[in-house]
Amino acid sequence: METFLGDTIMISVQTGIDLTTYTTLRIAYRKPNGIEGFWLATQDLVDLTKMYYLTLTTDLNIAGDWLLQAHISATGVDLHGDWTTLIVKTPLTN
Repeated sequence: METFLGDTIMISVQTGIDLTTYTTLRIAYRKPNGIEGFWLATQDLVDLTKMYYLTLTTDLNIAGDWLLQAHISATGVDLHGDWTTLIVKTPLTN
């Protein structure tokens, strides 16, 4: 299934490490227009190496290629994952 403007989707990130001891879980993004930000993620309770964020209808508000990146931190530790691209399309009707 494709992703369109205003969709509510679950963004899931596999980090490959146990996230239990990390205090901040974020999914950083760069919108197609260059604006950057992040969403606070939640640790998956089944697979402790995954985190996820459920988008709101206002989150995916620009069509194009979004860059996403995992970012986790704890005292004295700051880690980033590899980038991935999420393509957001404009629907035929709203």
